[in-house]
Amino acid sequence: MTMRQVLERYAVLQNLSDRTVVLYGHTLDRFRDHLGHEPTLDDLDDMVVAGFLRWRAVTPHKYRKVSAASVAKDKSQLTALANWAAKKRLKRSSGEPVEFLSLPRSRKIRHAPQAYTADEVGKLIRMARQRQGTITGQPAGWWWSTLLYTAWQTAERIGALLALKWADVDTEGRTVLFRAETRKGRCEDLQRAITDDLAQLLAERRLADRELVWAWDRQYTSLWPSLKLMCERAGVRGTGFHRLRKASASYVALGGGDATQHLGHSSSEMTRQHYLDPRITASKHAVDFLPPLDLK
Repeated sequence: MTMRQVLERYAVLQNLSDRTVVLYGHTLDRFRDHLGHEPTLDDLDDMVVAGFLRWRAVTPHKYRKVSAASVAKDKSQLTALANWAAKKRLKRSSGEPVEFLSLPRSRKIRHAPQAYTADEVGKLIRMARQRQGTITGQPAGWWWSTLLYTAWQTAERIGALLALKWADVDTEGRTVLFRAETRKGRCEDLQRAITDDLAQLLAERRLADRELVWAWDRQYTSLWPSLKLMCERAGVRGTGFHRLRKASASYVALGGGDATQHLGHSSSEMTRQHYLDPRITASKHAVDFLPPLDLK
């Protein structure tokens, strides 16, 4: 049995989202590149997988060095598939059952979260307003600028934003409702307030015959190159929609708000470690509390 056949079963029984299935597929693609053949249950061996992870860490992909986070993701996903196969007593071609993987521990490297500054968000939205053409019949400038502005105000993920329906946008009450089935985890609705100016911008292009606010008629993955291009033209460092989420949370924390609640997290530690940019949130540093020295 191939690993992709295992993934098909695993995805259904674990109720994985379409996006998560795609990410698992990327891991299997890289595993295939390393092995030289399509991965099967026979390849779920401690030494084989450990060798793949070492290879993955030092082998560039698309001319770029692979991040430690990508290697950790591959390890986690292969382990999940292997251990699920072991629990289900799936068999190798030899007739022997698949065993649970026992891989060496990886050193965790934790980088400080990187968010856009408020000034950079402003530059990015102003640049987005200059986009030409249309996207599903809507002006591209309106489409991009309101999407980014809503991401900044709500701190919601790009997947949930693109799935937002006009029926869940109350421009008079100045709220948007992200349905549980469109959000990560798919467990809980999330309602967020928006400013009056954003509500007016959304109301200007509200079309009765449209279901989605930001329907996207291109390849899904082309969203990121488009955003990267706008960042470069706006003179904004870094790129990525998640930086908007981190920026929103960081400024909420700076203002004394509950960033964990704003993000919809269950753990404040998750928020602090992975979302709050210390350059924004740290209004005071340890050095500010040190007494001055007499150096004369």
